[in-house]
Amino acid sequence: MKPNKLFLPTAFVALIFIACQKAPDLKTKTITVLAPANNAVTTSNVITFWWEALEGTEKYNVQVVKPNFASISTIIADTSIVGTKLNVTLQPGAYQWRIRATNSKGSSDYQVFNLTVDTTSNLTGQLVSNIAPIKGLLTGNRTVTFSWNSINSAILYQIIILNASSTTVKDTLTNQTSYSFTFPNTSTSYSWRVRAQNNFSISQYNAVSSLTLDVTPPVLSTLGSPVSGATLSATTGTLSWSRNGSDTKSDSIILALDTNFTNIVSRTRSYQQTIAINALNSAPTNTTQTYWVRLRSIDSVGNVSAYSASSRKFYLAP
Repeated sequence: MKPNKLFLPTAFVALIFIACQKAPDLKTKTITVLAPANNAVTTSNVITFWWEALEGTEKYNVQVVKPNFASISTIIADTSIVGTKLNVTLQPGAYQWRIRATNSKGSSDYQVFNLTVDTTSNLTGQLVSNIAPIKGLLTGNRTVTFSWNSINSAILYQIIILNASSTTVKDTLTNQTSYSFTFPNTSTSYSWRVRAQNNFSISQYNAVSSLTLDVTPPVLSTLGSPVSGATLSATTGTLSWSRNGSDTKSDSIILALDTNFTNIVSRTRSYQQTIAINALNSAPTNTTQTYWVRLRSIDSVGNVSAYSASSRKFYLAP
């Protein structure tokens, strides 16, 4: 008996149909919101939007705008989440937010709420929110600029930077909302946090954020072709090499007219491990000239290896 070629697609469609049939219709459902209450006024800039789980819901769509949905000046959040809580940091002002439940059958109607974050000079319950660098940043740049959102009534901000051993490498105050710091020339991880203060109160520290500094040069790739003294075609000849470092992402191929590389004729960055002669930048064409080639390797954050200690000479044929 020949297999029924329509069996699997038909069964698959049937499963989808059954799944859709099981999903409840949310159109007439209402979400029970726990916080913040409608028309709430708070002096805290850290708002937790919290609601009860609604049966049959796959995701919740939450939108927060300033000042209201009829006249939006700023979209603060527009996100879909599986859970029942969303934390948002807000500046003083009037806001509206709304929420709806969604599943494979559709969605409930939006429920709209008003919220006011009141101006206060008491920073005790407030929290600074980070802007940059992103959490978990991997960088090869020793100078990093940290930045954060301002808090109303803050006069100064205290930023603390710690190394992997939780030893403080910098603890300073600034009246700006950014601070640049140059790290030691060592590959390691760091963490940082910031808080605000004025003449009589201090905010909480924000959640610790981390970054990793990588200043270690990659392992130099090994030049394969050409062998020294080879003659390569100017139109079909190729240069090739092999990478020795797992973090090597590209290589710089340098051609010169002398073994000391004082007269460089071409520099080309390649993400591959082979390149045609005629694909090089300022590709050489002089078949009466001797050329020397060497390379250096570059990793994912821009660290570069030393140049290859020895160079290869080659000649071009038409």
